[in-house]
Amino acid sequence: MTATQARTPAKQYTRGQDFPRLLSERILILDGAMGTMIQQYHLTENDFRGSDGRFTEHPIDLKGNNELLSITRPDVIREIHESYLEAGADIVETNTFGATTIAQDDYQLGFLADEMNVASARIARAACDKYSTPDKPRFVAGALGPTPKTASISPDVNDPGARNVNFEALRKAYYDQVAALVEGGVDLLLVETIFDTLNAKAALFAIDEYFDNTGERLPLMISGTVTDASGRILSGQTVEAFWNSLRHAKPITFGLNCALGATLMRPYIAELAKICDTAISCYPNAGLPNPMSDTGFDETPDMTSRLLNEFSKDGLVNLVGGCCGTTPEHVAALVKAVEGITPLKPCGFLKASLASLFGTMPLKQEPAPLLIGERSNATGSKAFRELLKANDYEGTLSVGQQQVRAGAHVIDVSVGFAGRDERFDMDAVAALYSQKVALPLMPDSTQIYALEAALKQIGGRAIINSVNLEDGEEKFDAVCKLAKKFGAALVCLVIDEVGMAKTKEDKLRVGERIFDLCVNRHGFDPHDLVFDMLTFTIGSGDDEYRTAGVETMEAIREFQILHPEVGTTLGLSNISFGLDQKARIYLNSIYLDHCVRAGLTSAIVNVKHILPLNKISAEDRTACDNLIFNNHENGDPLFAFIEHFSNVEAQEEQTDEEYQKMEPIKKVQKLLLDGDKDRLLPLVEELRHSVNPEIIVNEWLIDGMKIIGELFGSGQMQLPFVLQSAETMKATVDALNPYLPKQEKDSETTLILGTVKGDVHDVGKNLVDIILSNNGFKVVNVGIKAGLDTFVDKLQEHNAHAIGMSGLLVKSTAVMKENLEELQRLGIKVPVLLGGAALTKNFIDEYCRPFYDGPIFYCRDAFDGVVSMQRIEAGDENNTALAADLIQIIDTSDRVEEEVVEIPPYEEIPLPEKNTFLFPPFWGRIGKTAEKLDKELIFKWINHRVLFRQRWGYKRGKQDSSAFLKYEEEVVEPTYQALKAELIDKDIFDPIAIYAYYPCISHDNKLYIFDRKYLFNTLEESKNIPPLSEAIKILEFPRQKRKPFRCIADFFANDRLDVVAFTLASAGLKITDYERGLYNKGEFTKYYQVHGLGVELAEALAEVLHKQIRLDLDIVPKEGHTLNDVQMKQYVGCRYSPGYAACPDLAMNRDIFDLLNPEEFGIELSETFQMHPEQTTCAIVVTHKEANYYNI
Repeated sequence: MTATQARTPAKQYTRGQDFPRLLSERILILDGAMGTMIQQYHLTENDFRGSDGRFTEHPIDLKGNNELLSITRPDVIREIHESYLEAGADIVETNTFGATTIAQDDYQLGFLADEMNVASARIARAACDKYSTPDKPRFVAGALGPTPKTASISPDVNDPGARNVNFEALRKAYYDQVAALVEGGVDLLLVETIFDTLNAKAALFAIDEYFDNTGERLPLMISGTVTDASGRILSGQTVEAFWNSLRHAKPITFGLNCALGATLMRPYIAELAKICDTAISCYPNAGLPNPMSDTGFDETPDMTSRLLNEFSKDGLVNLVGGCCGTTPEHVAALVKAVEGITPLKPCGFLKASLASLFGTMPLKQEPAPLLIGERSNATGSKAFRELLKANDYEGTLSVGQQQVRAGAHVIDVSVGFAGRDERFDMDAVAALYSQKVALPLMPDSTQIYALEAALKQIGGRAIINSVNLEDGEEKFDAVCKLAKKFGAALVCLVIDEVGMAKTKEDKLRVGERIFDLCVNRHGFDPHDLVFDMLTFTIGSGDDEYRTAGVETMEAIREFQILHPEVGTTLGLSNISFGLDQKARIYLNSIYLDHCVRAGLTSAIVNVKHILPLNKISAEDRTACDNLIFNNHENGDPLFAFIEHFSNVEAQEEQTDEEYQKMEPIKKVQKLLLDGDKDRLLPLVEELRHSVNPEIIVNEWLIDGMKIIGELFGSGQMQLPFVLQSAETMKATVDALNPYLPKQEKDSETTLILGTVKGDVHDVGKNLVDIILSNNGFKVVNVGIKAGLDTFVDKLQEHNAHAIGMSGLLVKSTAVMKENLEELQRLGIKVPVLLGGAALTKNFIDEYCRPFYDGPIFYCRDAFDGVVSMQRIEAGDENNTALAADLIQIIDTSDRVEEEVVEIPPYEEIPLPEKNTFLFPPFWGRIGKTAEKLDKELIFKWINHRVLFRQRWGYKRGKQDSSAFLKYEEEVVEPTYQALKAELIDKDIFDPIAIYAYYPCISHDNKLYIFDRKYLFNTLEESKNIPPLSEAIKILEFPRQKRKPFRCIADFFANDRLDVVAFTLASAGLKITDYERGLYNKGEFTKYYQVHGLGVELAEALAEVLHKQIRLDLDIVPKEGHTLNDVQMKQYVGCRYSPGYAACPDLAMNRDIFDLLNPEEFGIELSETFQMHPEQTTCAIVVTHKEANYYNI
């Protein structure tokens, strides 16, 4: 029996009974796109309204409401189904993607949803019955789409708790849809194109409810949508967290569809195949959007089928099909491509975990314990309770986020206290926490309705706190059923009808009873159960509880031996209740250590109040141990404990005033951390007479840099201060260098570091050089655009230990992969460090590691590089797991879902209103160098906020606003003024400005550029349109996939000639050389600041050129009429640079270079279309008054 059959035996199903068997025997074929096929019929508004007059008077447009066609044009839908069945599809989806009341309300047709679903199902049923044979049965999948509204994401960035739909509305809409689909005759149910896990949970809840109410049970298929290369669905989850949140529904297939083509989808399908214990489905788009294609996408049937053939041969899938842009021809090609290939045998594994909207969290941590933050609790936290009393729900977020920063793994949420509506409070807090707190949640309540309110807001996988037998088995069963319906894990308290279990024997007895009920009555996986063995205070003096700590500890030990698969937990602070607050921290910390040694896997704690054991003295530990183990050898242990800790001070951070009392090593490390070169240099000069300079450098300073790395990695230290410390480090090493032994190490651990071929970005790479060099490693920096031959030559020349490849561009990741493949071919197996903004964990795992046998370190930042090199130096190079290998949490709470629809034909797209006729004062190009440019004017256009806070990295952090502004005024602004004076006085700022005007005309998404012989100076002349074949350049722009379907070409006239301007602005060639000199001299802070200032000077000059163009064309209605009138907002027109949202193709830089010829001034373009010097920007300037910035 296969894993698929074992998961849900066919006899459980009332329909589609053959489906599980067929899934295990061959790869099944799902149909292709419905919307793409409908679009090819070129239906009119009248088609959508139908010919029977029923919708003739409907008050709004119905075109685009594809689900309505099942009623008004059933012949079209039938013909599409039959074309897919003729092509060989095993399964067709009903035309019901948007057939919920919620989606149909957008067309004022919510009342029609049931009829749509029944009609759609019957059309598909009839088509399948027509084509089914005993050897090839055909199945109807009832399609449940996501609805255009999201339950997890706020539609209002100013109100994170707001929702435009709630769980209950979704549940009802989906329940009605399921009932209608089953009535119409579907065999399967498919919840697809999931971009919000909570929406999907509502659908699955409704399906389960329908099954329970009717006795029907259909195979269930689930398919999510990864929206971009981040590998996350829109609400923020990784595919691992997505599966973890929905696997409780026991789907027959689980997979992905839409948004991506097969190539980009592959790594996420491969990840699902590794973790899912069910069949995997994959039905991607036909590649990337292509408005010139008949289908709107760029992959032909043979291309898509070839890619999915590779998926199938590699054992990744059980079911394939097509989404947007695929046709019956694609499906026919798929049938041939997968014929005879053995399907995946589901055997994936994911250990018991919780999930937030952002990632997963294993219930058992290594090392233990899982830390459950206890401060979002109205009973235990006064701050949280007062915020609730004030109805300041957003304020409660600060309590949750403090626990995240303190190191919690899960957040317990308990809102119940007298006089409050617990259901309302839980609903409000859970809505905010699920969206804004990056960790999984533990709803904590004795009231079932409050637990349910929380679960209806949590898109991830929660754990319920708690279930027990205090009120008998009826309430126990109700909580268990609730947890099962929502897929939640469960905390089980050892309480029965008698009360809380106090002795080890009672704890084990009650625990066994609860285990049996959960596993054998309710079907829980034991791995999803966490038993709270309860502890009581040992600080009251009550003899009954003197040994309470030991009883609990031993119960944990024995229960974990009996049931090693379950988890155990404690409300840790209970052990010390009633004792002095400062002493409790010590007792809690020591007791936690004992319990973890006994097998405890989690603890409910205030994470900030747990001390590292190395901060607890032997005397403190003895006092705690005597109390825990009730040791009376030296008198009453409670009295001794109270006496011992009577004078203890609260744990506080060491202050700067204590500097003079510090040990020399601490002084050195503090001054290094502060970047205080002026104090550190005389200190080490004094110390070198009593401390070996080798120790100061190789131990004290290196360890100090490790501390800085940890602070930077945790976000507690900003980049400018890291660089300041690095400068201080270098200066100190230089000062001590004459006193260090002259012999070099036999073998310095050496890295060959460079930016890969085609990429000119070097700041990130140079930061790695700085940090590694200051951590004692030798770095050979081979610069930018380095070919593999350069890396290999330097590797051999220096007998180096590793190669480091850096790159900012997506194309650079492909170069890295090619380099690794070539290293493999050459037989070179040295460790390789990879870093850069475009890299992802999935890319490394799927496209790099399989092709290279040597160790690969995925470095998120320079300090990951330090860890990597330390391991290489220690001979532990095969231990490659770093922080970047963990799932990165990304706050996507401000994303608002927009409806994505098929792009209509150009003739049907509403264009901007016609622009005012304009013509320039000259035609052609103007180029200016420094002697003809006003440098003071360019500095005047610099955006100081962007320069200081983004380019230079000065951020407010925890400072209040006034203190930060004062710091900017007194420290940052003078730094800027000094650099400005230096760049001008020394002629380092050597700007280059080029701009040009060309005649043009648009058609659809193309802009045709003509040379000067077609210039015009009157409206009549502009109507003399040359043949399009005469264009010297054709610029093609992508069009939005949602209303208003805009592209840049739309802003230019399509019925006469128009004017287009192009600009290029550069900070010049000298500034790059100056940066390099600073870098080589170890002036790292200044290097970083000059680089950032150079980038902003190029942007400022670009703004000046844009203003010049507006002045030339007299479109300055709301701004001054000179270049000195700085206006960066609310001006007419837009400046679009290649590589950004509306114009993402960096290759357009080549077109602009051809038109402006900046090579004449020394500006170069790389083979990957990067400009050099890096502080250069170019753009196409649009003069239309409606032009704005947008995403495609």
